[in-house]
Amino acid sequence: MKIFVFVIVFLVVQPLAAFSELIAPTRTLSGQEPTTGRLSVFSEPPDLPVLLDGVDIGKTPVILKEVAAGTHTLRVKGTEKEITVPPDKSLQLSFFKDVLIIIPEKKPQVSTNPKSEEKKQETKPEESNRNNEQDSPLYWPMNPLGPIAD
Repeated sequence: MKIFVFVIVFLVVQPLAAFSELIAPTRTLSGQEPTTGRLSVFSEPPDLPVLLDGVDIGKTPVILKEVAAGTHTLRVKGTEKEITVPPDKSLQLSFFKDVLIIIPEKKPQVSTNPKSEEKKQETKPEESNRNNEQDSPLYWPMNPLGPIAD
């Protein structure tokens, strides 16, 4: 009886072990991932040749050139640097004094202090009139003839 149970368990467990070695997918959905990014290269002095993976892509400044996303070798005037172009984003570099520098992306500043916003909204009418008078060309410091009455 023990042998019979062992054979049944072996026959059930053995096919399950075969499923543990599944084949990895060989295709992905096309059009779902962005495959290009944008590259901008600036230099001082301008008009330097720019090579990306050994292919001439123009002279500086190269602005928003569509390139394949991923790792590339960028060469400007004898200086090489390995760069990674992010998919569907922009990468900006500057060449100055024989050094390639990545220019960081500017992020919008978000105010984390709500009290400062409230103070901006609470302006006294006297102060706002005074500021408007000073900005007006009819106000004395801007007009040497003095204030002009209406």
